[in-house]
Amino acid sequence: MLFELNKSLSFTAEAARVSRSVLPSGVRILTEEVPGAPSVAVAASVAVGSRDETGGHFGSTHFLEHLLFKGTARMGQKDISVAFDSVGGSANAATAKEYTSYYARVQNAALPLALDVLTDMFTSARIDDSDFQTERTVILEELAMNEDDPEDVAHEALAEALLGSHELGRPIGGTNQTINAVDRDSVFAHYKLHYRPENLVITVAGGVSHERVVALVEAELARAGWLSGSFPAQRRSLEPSVLGSSVKFRQVEKDVAQANVLLGFQSIRGNDERRYALGLMNTILGGGMSSRLYQGIREERGLAYSTYSYQQGYSDAGYFGIYAGTGPDNAVAVTKLMWEIFTELAQGGVTKAEYDLALGNITGGLALRYESSLARMNRLLSAEIGTGEYLSVGEVMERFRSVTLDQIQQVAQDILSSPSSLIAVGEGLESLEALA
Repeated sequence: MLFELNKSLSFTAEAARVSRSVLPSGVRILTEEVPGAPSVAVAASVAVGSRDETGGHFGSTHFLEHLLFKGTARMGQKDISVAFDSVGGSANAATAKEYTSYYARVQNAALPLALDVLTDMFTSARIDDSDFQTERTVILEELAMNEDDPEDVAHEALAEALLGSHELGRPIGGTNQTINAVDRDSVFAHYKLHYRPENLVITVAGGVSHERVVALVEAELARAGWLSGSFPAQRRSLEPSVLGSSVKFRQVEKDVAQANVLLGFQSIRGNDERRYALGLMNTILGGGMSSRLYQGIREERGLAYSTYSYQQGYSDAGYFGIYAGTGPDNAVAVTKLMWEIFTELAQGGVTKAEYDLALGNITGGLALRYESSLARMNRLLSAEIGTGEYLSVGEVMERFRSVTLDQIQQVAQDILSSPSSLIAVGEGLESLEALA
């Protein structure tokens, strides 16, 4: 059954044990009860990411991911760490282009502690200047670490080349320039603007009832004074953005042993109805060891250790990438193969045998993925801040099964005909520009 989350303030899906409530403050609570599960995954999230930063606030999203763990009016940084360590739990945060999430995984009995700490962090972050300056150094070190990974560098460069001046083209973590330029007051203003009751989404999956979670959250919000009336923030528009042209070729000079080649195309947004056809196409092209890229580039010719394809979708835009890491002397041959293999799929379509293999790969992977309470929790968050529709695993599988061979070929043709970019990270790769 498909549950339209945006058409009711409260519902319970008995078969899936999925429930949603909206509190008078506008805070949304979504749970999935898993009978017999010994642990729970819990998150406090906001649908605000790096794309939502404005002038003077660039880098603020990444700063907040770090600073919320530095302490609140009630707890210092070590108190937060000790709280989770004392129950054998784990806590972390994730910054993305369209959301930020603070999450933990603990045994069922420790859920009150986890909700207490995460809610306090979200509502009452201290954000002292001394902590801010310390975390500036930590973030710069993190960016430097990412710069040492040529594959990461290629992925960041592809997003910028394909999405251009669009806000989605900016790197999630910021740059050395933006992190050094932003000040504590700007980050704090970004926090006060976005970390509000109407933006807070609590998601929990595991061995706990919805009623128990709601009661715990209400108690924490009362402590924070977040009980005033409001409505949940509106979801992002799902209308496709006009992206314009792309940068055809970009070389990043880096002293590395391999050439990291990434061919990308502007693609469909995350909730486009063609996403199921694209998921199957991506699996056939570069989603595993039986894929066309892996077989054609690695197994048959031995030209790369790693090669794959992927789709990155957002609310209003998306892009598709094909990656291979190879020796500089083989970079031209591998890049030609990437073009040829994708073009052959788009022009010739896929076979029924490939379709069946990809369908088994995807449906089996879905079943295994949702053995994890963390994956179940993130599925709730994605449904709430995305379309407002929650699909069970069975419903998702059925949508994949309904895709036709022609639809797979058509989405490949759509992407292949879209603006493209070729990224090359390494040394002496100028000759690849002719293949862009």
